[in-house]
Amino acid sequence: MEQVEQQQGASAERRTGKRHSAVLLLGKVCADVPGVCLVHNISASGLMARFVDVPNVGDSITIEVRGLSPVSGTVRWVNGRKAGIQFDSPQPYEQIFSHENEDDTVPRPPRFPVALTADVRLGTHKFTTAMLDISAGGAKLQAEGPVQTGLAGHIVVKPLGTVISGTVCWVQDGRFGFRFVSPLSMDTLAAIVGLR
Repeated sequence: MEQVEQQQGASAERRTGKRHSAVLLLGKVCADVPGVCLVHNISASGLMARFVDVPNVGDSITIEVRGLSPVSGTVRWVNGRKAGIQFDSPQPYEQIFSHENEDDTVPRPPRFPVALTADVRLGTHKFTTAMLDISAGGAKLQAEGPVQTGLAGHIVVKPLGTVISGTVCWVQDGRFGFRFVSPLSMDTLAAIVGLR
């Protein structure tokens, strides 16, 4: 009985402040080699996430999610692939639910720089090009030939062979944005980001 009370007390101690469950936002672990995590809940004082590369208790960690600048914190607990992070300072976590930033831009998921090759098909136009960055919802690629906003098609990320359908959402300075039809899963994004 005493042990149960201690565990409940420890849980209560860990979880202070208002928390949002089932947020399910893909996050970026900012490091020399960026990592991917899936944030399950978040508050002003911390978050709980599932990690591809699980950190250790006591590690310092910096995580970026949609609507927030990179946030530093400390790993307080680990259970399987999940870990609890206590932020170094309170965060305006409500911003992750905003449809617009203070500067009138749209919050977007964290982007991961990559140096990969992709086969692209847009309508009848096919070409192989460089992929410059990727997020859960889209990618930036080098444009080859006639690429126009609104064209639908797919990209094949090499060497994985992952096929991703989507639409060209912008074209500028010889590059274009490709918005995915469906967001990538944490494991798929991590596999692509992990290619070196």
